[in-house]
Amino acid sequence: MYFILHVDTAIIERYIWMDLEVELIRRFLLIVPLLLTVLLTGCQNAYGFINARWITEIHLEYSPLDREQKEAPFESKIFTDALFIKDVADAMNSSKRILGDLDYDYDFRMKLTYGDGYTEDYIVNLGSAKGNPGLLLSADRSSTGYTIPVKYADRLRTDIFGGEQAAPEAEGATITLDSPFSLSRNPLISVTGQPESLNLELINGKYSEDWTEPSPLAGRNWSGQYRLTVTGEQGDILSTYPLSGQYRETLAFDGFFQIEFGDYNGDGNPDFTIGQYGSSNGNVFKLFTLNKDRSIEELPVNHTPELFVSASGKYSVKLTETAGGFKASHYDNSLGKQVENTYRWVGAAFQKVQ
Repeated sequence: MYFILHVDTAIIERYIWMDLEVELIRRFLLIVPLLLTVLLTGCQNAYGFINARWITEIHLEYSPLDREQKEAPFESKIFTDALFIKDVADAMNSSKRILGDLDYDYDFRMKLTYGDGYTEDYIVNLGSAKGNPGLLLSADRSSTGYTIPVKYADRLRTDIFGGEQAAPEAEGATITLDSPFSLSRNPLISVTGQPESLNLELINGKYSEDWTEPSPLAGRNWSGQYRLTVTGEQGDILSTYPLSGQYRETLAFDGFFQIEFGDYNGDGNPDFTIGQYGSSNGNVFKLFTLNKDRSIEELPVNHTPELFVSASGKYSVKLTETAGGFKASHYDNSLGKQVENTYRWVGAAFQKVQ
């Protein structure tokens, strides 16, 4: 027996269009929060988030419009101190757009130099008197100004003009560490076969929260001196490694995380990465290894103190293993695409081969 099925093509087409409309609406609802985030955070300043870790030096040139009315702390000076660089980055990231036309004076011309040689020029007005906001302008867009909040402007005045640095605002809250605070605890039974753990511990530092600052570091934050420890089954310490000594800046983490392991130099020992925020395109990582005697050491990469990697892991990432090395990729703004590099262990360090 045979049946003839009559298909109404108009009905089918209507259902197809209904499915397409539902999918378009779903995608639009997914995009709306992203657009709102861009609109709310992108209006703060025109130069984006300034990452202190990428800046190698800051050059200040005393260049006021009225030299006779201002006392110069110096004519020209290059700063490479990490704390000063961080103070400048914090001041820039906290600055707010000034609406309307500007009629301003200024103290300094400021040049930021990044690790790759790229430079940016700015104009800064602070004055030596504390308690006043500062003024920041891009040298290329001198008609658009940004005000620096008083507490950040005062830090820069202390750095530049001297004086006692005010203590950070704590609003009466004090937190004391009675023991090291573990932000990452990683069982090693599946890695080395031993009932031990590799831990990242804060041993001296501070905890803070900032839910108003529109930056990748907003929210909870643990910063200070960190160490890596290997502990036994009963919690006894088998080895320690002063992690903070390997980084140029104070280490900061905004949450708990797990360490990712691999064997990148092919010696049979577990290797791992520890990272810090780099930019919206990726993060910067150092490579370490856990030896059979439980000691920890850094695995250097020639010609770069840190690896820049675009990956989902902010503080630890598993790299793609290759024969005697690994691959790492990052997004290159200048090329507008993802770039992949291959590294191979040669002698006592990794060498980029592609």
